[in-house]
Amino acid sequence: METKIFHPDMNPNRRPTWYEVVIQQVLLLRLWFVFVGSVIVLLSLRQLVGIPNGVLEYIQGLSSLLITLPLLYIALRHASRQHYKYITAALATVFMIECIGFGLKLLGLTTQLSWWCVWFDLLYLLIVTTPMLFLVASDIVQRAHTVNQLTHLAYHDSLTGLPNRQKFQQSLGESIDATKLTAGQLSVILIDLDRFKHVNETFGHAFGDQLLIEASERLKDGLHAAAVVSRQGGDEFSILVENTAHPEEAEKTAQTIIHLLNQPFSMDGHLLRVGCSVGIAMYPRDGEDAITLMKNADTALYQAKERGKNGYRFFQAEMNDTVIQKLVMEEWLNQALEQEEFMLLYQPQVDIFTNRVNGMEALIRWNHPRLGFISPGDFIPLAEETGLIIPIGEWVLRTACKQNKAWQVAGFAPLKVAVNISPIQFYQEDFVRVVLHALEESGLEPQYLELEITEGIAMYNVEQVIEKLQMLRGLGVHISMDDFGTGYSSLSYLKKFPITKLKIAQQFVRDITVDPDDAAIVQAIMAMASSLKLNVIAEGVETEEQLSFLLDVKCREIQGYIYSKPIPVNEFTSLLQRISS
Repeated sequence: METKIFHPDMNPNRRPTWYEVVIQQVLLLRLWFVFVGSVIVLLSLRQLVGIPNGVLEYIQGLSSLLITLPLLYIALRHASRQHYKYITAALATVFMIECIGFGLKLLGLTTQLSWWCVWFDLLYLLIVTTPMLFLVASDIVQRAHTVNQLTHLAYHDSLTGLPNRQKFQQSLGESIDATKLTAGQLSVILIDLDRFKHVNETFGHAFGDQLLIEASERLKDGLHAAAVVSRQGGDEFSILVENTAHPEEAEKTAQTIIHLLNQPFSMDGHLLRVGCSVGIAMYPRDGEDAITLMKNADTALYQAKERGKNGYRFFQAEMNDTVIQKLVMEEWLNQALEQEEFMLLYQPQVDIFTNRVNGMEALIRWNHPRLGFISPGDFIPLAEETGLIIPIGEWVLRTACKQNKAWQVAGFAPLKVAVNISPIQFYQEDFVRVVLHALEESGLEPQYLELEITEGIAMYNVEQVIEKLQMLRGLGVHISMDDFGTGYSSLSYLKKFPITKLKIAQQFVRDITVDPDDAAIVQAIMAMASSLKLNVIAEGVETEEQLSFLLDVKCREIQGYIYSKPIPVNEFTSLLQRISS
């Protein structure tokens, strides 16, 4: 069943704007002047050729204007491009008026009857009036067609043909007004395609456009007739469902949407599954105007994405509290960058075979002026979501390089400093240049910098990832795989990626002495690393039992509280002094 799509002129109750009224009157005046001019010229020509104009001729001219013009104008306004038959009808009306005048003359109501005069009038009508009328009528119809086209483009998405955001909000406002009169309910449903961005980045925008067109067709054809489908922009769609008696009906619609968009998309020989997240807001429960309903549906959509995507959520009032908290936190993050509230702590990396420090990891902390220290787990996800991770990550990289070089200048033995790199930061086109600039600015040699990446970086654009990593290794920078074993990448990437070290995740180290599965995982990682000739470091080592196990499996490097917690620059300097002495 086909879903209805609003057009600006589909609403019978729509009142024309002042601009439209003015245009209509101007068009009417143009027709009026054509007819007035035609009548005046006709009467003048009659006088020139010696034909007298009586009262009847003036009545005929005035009748043509008063009767033919309004009929012609109304016909043209509703005739689209089929204006020839209406011109013919108008001319027939004029011809009828001429016949009436001729009949009056036959009845003797005029003093003079001349066949030559009658034929003169009719020939003038055909030769002069008809072309003028045709030109003006054609221009009016063309203008009306152009206005309709521009109106359609203003209110519809050029890619999918669906109503756009502006039209959807207008339709939603009208539906709310109508629903108020019946004390009914309606629902607003927002949809976001979950993995569309990765499709766009991998296959290109043309491929992504085809996917959007296919998704819009599925929504139009798969939903019931009461659903109004719109494209909000990007990979977002919106649905308006009127007469939603119960939330269960909106829930059923959301489930249908997820089912439709979960089916694989077949394009250019590729089968792709993108999935979608759905947010639902109900009128009047979640808002009594279009803007509030759209905002709350968007909030519910955000929560659906937060809870793992490919699902739906109804709006709840407490969701706004979470959104406000995130907005406040985002503003605080911007201020933290401007006011230098971030600081780096350094945690030693130790060779347990020699008991010597051979490196350190730079870990960011946020020292908020009122809240004190804020854990990275509380602000890094938001920084990644908002894109602030890019300037924050660049600050960490520059600061760590400068501090490591400062320790070398102070006379301490050179050590590698490890810096965590977010996938979002790594995917930036200028990432390699940013690393190179940090090294040049600080004067640190590349072999004393280690970049910790996660397995998630290998999920997309593998060839570009390998190219960047090879460029960095070519500079002399070390690459380690952080939290190894917790991601989703293929193990085959290990032999393709120019990495130098695997970092065993803390979640495996924590229970290696009590959980046989974790112990087996660590042993497997060690065996694989040995075969690939990769170094291994275990993080989160806190007990002697864990240390003993790692010694037994020949894990050479560790990092954890058993040796030192992350410490500020001055304390790490004191540690280096103790080591040197």
